[in-house]
Amino acid sequence: MKKSTKTSTKKRALWMWSALGLACGAAHAQSSVTLFGVVDLGVQQTRSGDGGKVTALGNGGLSTSRIGFRGTEDLGSGLRAGFWLEGSLNPDTGAGRATNTNNQPSGATTAGPLTFDRMSYVSLSHTQWGEVRAGRDFIPTHYNSIYFDPFNANGVARAGNLTFAGAGTGPLPTAIAGSNTLSYWLPGKLGGLYGMAMVGTGENLSNAPNSDDGNFAGLRLGYAAGAFDVAAAFTRSQFSSTAAIGNYTHANVGGTWDAGFAKFFALYNRVTVQLAAGSVRKNTAEIGAHIPAFEVGRIRLSYAYLDDRSDTSVRTPGGQARSGDDARQWGVGYVHNLSKRTALYGTYARISNRGEARYVVSGGAAPAAGRSSSGWELGVRHTF
Repeated sequence: MKKSTKTSTKKRALWMWSALGLACGAAHAQSSVTLFGVVDLGVQQTRSGDGGKVTALGNGGLSTSRIGFRGTEDLGSGLRAGFWLEGSLNPDTGAGRATNTNNQPSGATTAGPLTFDRMSYVSLSHTQWGEVRAGRDFIPTHYNSIYFDPFNANGVARAGNLTFAGAGTGPLPTAIAGSNTLSYWLPGKLGGLYGMAMVGTGENLSNAPNSDDGNFAGLRLGYAAGAFDVAAAFTRSQFSSTAAIGNYTHANVGGTWDAGFAKFFALYNRVTVQLAAGSVRKNTAEIGAHIPAFEVGRIRLSYAYLDDRSDTSVRTPGGQARSGDDARQWGVGYVHNLSKRTALYGTYARISNRGEARYVVSGGAAPAAGRSSSGWELGVRHTF
């Protein structure tokens, strides 16, 4: 009798440990973590209209070099938890890139160790109700810049050479990505309709003079069906007005049409920065195309025009009305896919500045006022 009881106890314990092992195995099977990244490096030469040129190893000409970790866990009943950590890299030096901690000039960091400057968030999603993210992410208008620019917001010919710039030639803190954000994303099964809404905070003291600085809100709504994809986005950031920064509003609309023999792109941006001296207003229109070539390649083309419509009270360093600081940019490139992961590419771009404008191709040195900027790059991109 005692032996039977002892045997029964052993069997019960064995069954319990087996059940626990199966449960852990099932939980493990429902979770996943992925390491991924891009290494994009090439030779780049940029030239200013006043004669200066720089030849260097450039990176991110086709895709931004990065390393990341992402993971999901199936919680059952259509609910999933997830995370995403993704940081930009400078593979020519091995360093990471800068980020911004509070969406303000005071929060800017310097390039150095790896930072997750692109994306850093945790999320909860449901197949029917959509997704909520908390952390750092691209702002709504930048998603349009990525998808509707023929150069995908990368390299010497990116549309961002004109659209990322705020009052000067460099981007404002919330022009591309935002920290301290909450966002909601529509579920994927809405018959082609997609979109997201986002808010971010500068995390300032409520009784500080600049308590609203770094706060922003935006949304993006689009529709994709068959060969067509179109979306509109809007983002507004709050900053106390100075000579270089102020309330920043960015709205854009873009689309693509895949006609088979070519894929066509269009993107229109309106940027307003309310400086102490008046409002800087810039409208930028871009058109472009991808043309299949040699079975495994594609030709990339774009043309963009920036029309400055700033208040007459906003003057250039030379005392002229800023509204005369227009610019034109055109770019041409070719991408040759050696495999699904590896591609060779080449790109050339040129910006013609008017008035005292000093817009510059990505990676180049700013030209003298009103002079041109141009550049070419030849590189290789590998994804993993």
